[in-house]
Amino acid sequence: MKFTKAAALVMSLSIAGAALCACNNQAQPVSSDVNVVSTQAQNGKGANETIDVADIDKNAANSNFKFTYKGVDIICSAAFDETKFDSSEYEMTQQASCAGQGLDYVYVFKGGSFQVVSHPIDDKSGECKVMYVMLCDDTVQTAEGVYIGNTVDQVKAAYGEPEAEKSTDAILIYTKGTSFIQFEVNESNVVTSIVYFSTDLA
Repeated sequence: MKFTKAAALVMSLSIAGAALCACNNQAQPVSSDVNVVSTQAQNGKGANETIDVADIDKNAANSNFKFTYKGVDIICSAAFDETKFDSSEYEMTQQASCAGQGLDYVYVFKGGSFQVVSHPIDDKSGECKVMYVMLCDDTVQTAEGVYIGNTVDQVKAAYGEPEAEKSTDAILIYTKGTSFIQFEVNESNVVTSIVYFSTDLA
């Protein structure tokens, strides 16, 4: 049963990645190309509903993977405050998700080096919850020092062995708290994609 769930998770992540690119009819990002994508929490909310404030993980800052940019931690499942960044550092778009489940805020930083996708928690407060963070080139790295272009051995040196039931030869997955990080690798065992996810997307 566990294997079936793990296989379904890996398969859904791969399909989701392909769907995100297909949704915008753009090529996947290569080096400095910018590919604005959107996603949505699979939480059963309707197109006009937002996530409850209670859905934010208040402990995420202590228990989840974090991506740090200019001293600010960006943590999946936790609140995202774009005011901590200079507005000249990112472009923000608001897009409907491919699944038609409302709107996401997509922040493309620093010429497309990484993207943050968040979803409104509460219309009144304006708070947003980080759904995923995608690193797009080798100018940024994880808090553990891994970046696109590293090898599988370098990923394992930083994170240990990946979760056997969820990982494959092409995808390494590590879970922490209510987040997980996914490394896609090519046939040469080189990392081609790094994405942090909220477990709401699993």
